[in-house]
Amino acid sequence: MKFQSLMLRYFLFGSLAYFAVQGCESQRLVIGESSCAIEAWSVEDYFTKDVLPGMESNLRKQRTYFITGKADLYEFNDQNEWLLAVDSVLISLSVSQLKDDLWQWSGSRNLYQSVREGVLSMEEVNPDRSGLDLNEEAFLIRREAGRCRARLLPAVRNLGTIAMP
Repeated sequence: MKFQSLMLRYFLFGSLAYFAVQGCESQRLVIGESSCAIEAWSVEDYFTKDVLPGMESNLRKQRTYFITGKADLYEFNDQNEWLLAVDSVLISLSVSQLKDDLWQWSGSRNLYQSVREGVLSMEEVNPDRSGLDLNEEAFLIRREAGRCRARLLPAVRNLGTIAMP
């Protein structure tokens, strides 16, 4: 009886230790051949603005994404590549400093439609595919020297649509 009680204790202790170690492992986001560690991060704002073209064409609209958040200066250097993983694509982002530790990332993509014959049809330029189907989720990704970090973004706000004349 004592032996069974002791074995039960070891089993329970081992199970708890195993699950504790599993819980400590960081979550990963796999994009192509890269495996990005997901970091906690507080975002100030994440929003989009859409622009409709002023003439009929296969360009349905241009969507620009904006992310505002705090980051340390050490995160920025010439080797960094910033991307937005949204829907099933990767959008290249540029970054600018707003204040001491407040930064804004932005990037855009064109969304196309089929058109009738005789309507202007521009060459379609599409962002790289991420291999993910994120639905409502989006991630800010920083690639540097073979390393990859991903930050989960909150739900996006759409600030509306502007129609060009």
